[in-house]
Amino acid sequence: MDPVLAVLAVFAALMLAGLGIRLIYIARAEPRKRMLHAYSQQVGLALVPEIVPELSSRIYRRERAGVVGSMVGLVPGVALLVLTDGSQNPWNGLVVLVAMTVGSTVALIGNDSRSAFAPVAEVPRLARSASPGLADYVTPLDRAFSLGLLGLATLGYATVLGVIAINPERVFDDVSVRTILWPAGLLLALAAAASLVTWAAANALLGRGQPAGTYIQLAWSDAFRSTTLRSLVGIPGIIAAVSSCVLFLSLSEAINRPARGSIGEILVGSFTIMGPVLFVALLSWSLTSMRNRNTTHYLRRLWPETAVELDRHRARGAVDDQPDADNRTKTSA
Repeated sequence: MDPVLAVLAVFAALMLAGLGIRLIYIARAEPRKRMLHAYSQQVGLALVPEIVPELSSRIYRRERAGVVGSMVGLVPGVALLVLTDGSQNPWNGLVVLVAMTVGSTVALIGNDSRSAFAPVAEVPRLARSASPGLADYVTPLDRAFSLGLLGLATLGYATVLGVIAINPERVFDDVSVRTILWPAGLLLALAAAASLVTWAAANALLGRGQPAGTYIQLAWSDAFRSTTLRSLVGIPGIIAAVSSCVLFLSLSEAINRPARGSIGEILVGSFTIMGPVLFVALLSWSLTSMRNRNTTHYLRRLWPETAVELDRHRARGAVDDQPDADNRTKTSA
């Protein structure tokens, strides 16, 4: 058996086992309580006793959907590598991680969108003076970074195509160009398609109402919607960045032992550097997007008084003392 395929099979089995254990673990009451508390701190809203059961159930369904989505995405990701000989290069294993990430995100979006598109009873509800837009839920940096990564990935792929076409010093004579280009090209096409799909999905979600009988329910609805839209907007950028990583790292592996000072050595050096740089940029962006200024962006746009009070409490170091959910600007709702 091919060593790479053996490693890939072991990795897939371990991931499925780990995700299965996670699925069983989060079904318990105590982990669900911890997940809800962590999410409450993340979005800056207090846990009001009367809606805790509903929130706990919703958080559990979100987490369960994410795990199941990762498990579903793992299978076609591995199958794609095996059927198309993508396993010949170890770096193409990143395709599996992308498939898991996309599967998890799509499952989360589907779970969160289900309540938004479900029919609601004709009961008295709060109404906003103006419908919130994408900018009220997602920071400009998140949107710009995702589209910027897609643009850079497209530029990088076009540049590599040009270099291969020119074939300086015939460094690509002994290289299977198809094996190098198809995984990155497939991911880049998927990223471009994802940018259109996510734009349409975000507009469809924003076009739906948020049935709520109290300001507490409406604020929590905004929190969940913000999380969903932030995940949605990030999909094209994640896929595009991994596409570039796969492309550069595959090329650095393909050009074997180039002569010193040759074009091939320069290409290998640049490819070897750019892959990790892009990966670090993607990781940094992922960590940055989880900062309080990002996760509570919706509060600053839709519930400014609550955001001010939250900042005041955090500045005093009161991590567990969260602002009262009723103390908010009702005119913005």
